[in-house]
Amino acid sequence: MHTTNQFGPIVAASLLGIAATVISINTGQADESTVRPEAAISPMQRVTDARAKAAAENPDGADRVYGGNQAEKGAYPFQVALLTTARLDENPASQANAQFCGGSLIAPQWVLTAAHCLNDKGKPISPDSVTVLTGATDLSEGKRHKVLQVIVNEGYSEQTLDNDLGLLRLAEPADAPTIKLTHESTPDTGKTTVTGWGKMQDGTFPTTLMVADLELQPNSACNSGIKAIYAHDLKAALGDLSHRMRYSEKGIDAAANAIAADMTDPLTSNMICAGTTSGVRDACNGDSGGPLFMTGAGSPVQVGVVSWGEGPADGSAACGHKDAYGIYTRLANYSSWIEAKMKTPAPAPEKPKAGLGTAQKPKTP
Repeated sequence: MHTTNQFGPIVAASLLGIAATVISINTGQADESTVRPEAAISPMQRVTDARAKAAAENPDGADRVYGGNQAEKGAYPFQVALLTTARLDENPASQANAQFCGGSLIAPQWVLTAAHCLNDKGKPISPDSVTVLTGATDLSEGKRHKVLQVIVNEGYSEQTLDNDLGLLRLAEPADAPTIKLTHESTPDTGKTTVTGWGKMQDGTFPTTLMVADLELQPNSACNSGIKAIYAHDLKAALGDLSHRMRYSEKGIDAAANAIAADMTDPLTSNMICAGTTSGVRDACNGDSGGPLFMTGAGSPVQVGVVSWGEGPADGSAACGHKDAYGIYTRLANYSSWIEAKMKTPAPAPEKPKAGLGTAQKPKTP
């Protein structure tokens, strides 16, 4: 005999709306419609502000990302840092607080990164607002490059972060080594590596490039893990309202389960799932746009771009949550798009501005 839940679709949908409002209030997030947090505020502002705040509050933070370690100098020469030009001065020490995203050098004049790193309020950032730093393991070294063109994938969605991919055309070729891109489908399992200058376990941001080894996971693992987080948050929000609206724990479970069963998969086929079941190793804020790569018998091959992640609303840590793997853009789906964009004619350069040149690590007195 078929039975129906005591909470119908209309009631469940109404409770979801209430719960979403409560979650928004509890987490202090502004109402940005359905725009994901990664896209609501440009990392150019969000990450650099967080870097400055963390440095002021914890000047002695240890260089340790979620399960990661410091990279050996020159070990990942294809890694680049995206810097907010307005936060730079001639002192190379200014580069650390200006870093907001990562990227990879895929050709002497081309950097691959995430679309959400290059997007602000629904529009691409201007080329002169971003500076690319190559050849740096520590953010106080390396060479700065002006950007001639910003390209955001035409299918990029701020709501789902689908097609989270972008390119930067440098004004002049860089002399750093490049990384190969995959042209084959990425397996559901296997060892991968992610690098970046993103937020560490103690809440601070490193100046030294960090590296973490991860495991590829099938997308189903990410989908189920993230849906479980959403269900957890939903039950917590409904619980906050239960005394006022006088429904029971049984009602909370029924409504939350009905809504969870109706959730669509958070990941699309353009995304890769990678991390650890325990969450002990993960990418985090400021790592966006950086490379996820596999190393076999030959040189590293990039298979993904750091895109987004999810965690419980009541979580104390920004990243590294159990069963909440990191999500990466699946590069195998974009070989033709990348090649086509790299073949387009370069736009006419703007009137040259005074360059900041090559940065060298300051000498100690």
